[in-house]
Amino acid sequence: MNLPRGFGALVVGGGVQGLATALELARRGVERVGLVERFRLHHDRGSSHGAGRITRSTYMDARYVRLMQVAHREDWPRLEHDSRMRLVHRADGVFFGPPEGALEQYAAAVQAAGAPGIERLDVREARRRFPAFAFPDAREVLHDTTGGVVAAADTLLALDRRCRIEGVHVLEETHVRAIEPSGDEVVVETDRGRLLADRVVITAGAWVGAFVPALRQHVEVKRQHVGYFAWPGEREEVQPGRFPVWVYLGRPSDGVWYGLPEFGRPGLKAAFHATGGGGDAPDDRTEPDPEALARVRDFLTQHLSRPPGALLHAETCLYTNTPDEHFVIGALPGAPRITVGSMCSGHGFKFAPLMGRILAGLALDGTSGVPEFEEVRADFAAPLAAKH
Repeated sequence: MNLPRGFGALVVGGGVQGLATALELARRGVERVGLVERFRLHHDRGSSHGAGRITRSTYMDARYVRLMQVAHREDWPRLEHDSRMRLVHRADGVFFGPPEGALEQYAAAVQAAGAPGIERLDVREARRRFPAFAFPDAREVLHDTTGGVVAAADTLLALDRRCRIEGVHVLEETHVRAIEPSGDEVVVETDRGRLLADRVVITAGAWVGAFVPALRQHVEVKRQHVGYFAWPGEREEVQPGRFPVWVYLGRPSDGVWYGLPEFGRPGLKAAFHATGGGGDAPDDRTEPDPEALARVRDFLTQHLSRPPGALLHAETCLYTNTPDEHFVIGALPGAPRITVGSMCSGHGFKFAPLMGRILAGLALDGTSGVPEFEEVRADFAAPLAAKH
């Protein structure tokens, strides 16, 4: 490899979190930033691919509500400005489900965080505003006016381009075998040679357990099966701005379902948010499961005002689930030159530019510089120190 003798910082994992972190490290003037990815960038083997992702402020946990306010206010606009690309496309968010679901916890978290732009609607008003939905078992609906669709593929492209402009060394198709601290540097063994770095940030997604022993029993990989379904009406009815991003908060036996308007490819995107029963091998190549997609269709038939049309496309992606669905962020105990960023359980993409800033700050200065994160950083770092 035609590479520097050593790196000021090396990021392991080239998904959206790794790209955002490498870009922020380079922006801060670190000499010789490297980004190592075992596949080609923009691949479909992990957790970052696809045309669109949901962004929102509504969460069941006020910590995430506050962090999303920062990301919406500061980090996404900055990335859009620097890349000269529109990456967040406005779309109302709707959160609904039966009274026995988690809607009240979401409403309480939003109120505790003081998030603006979120209102409670009775079902009659919700049906008037969002006629594509039947809301059959809901009493109330949360309407999140901060919601939207993140152009996921465009975001990866924007980060990739900015990384290269900032001089990041991108090492594709490079399989990391081991990461070990050694004195004043970190040794990263790969299938293409040994790399040395002053500091390393691990953003390896579903492969994080291979490099962080403390997380091997803490995370489980679960493959998601996502469908894109035809809408039986006019296509204009299901475009961002007319059709919402949505999350169904069911009873414990029902689980959580989600979906997006048509964006980037034909069809309404929808899936079951599967965070339990993991154990999938991230290296396996698996086709979308017809039975899982049939269940998605059944759900849409029950909750939309008109049943969906044909399945136009299907894909899979990986969730790296933690027991409480929280992120894992912090320095490795006993190895402060190694920082871990695992934005787990399928809800990390919308945070990516902010998480890049946080991880770069932790790696370089030991502090993120983001007050909303610093107040709760011990919560996110706790799994790294736990004994499993």
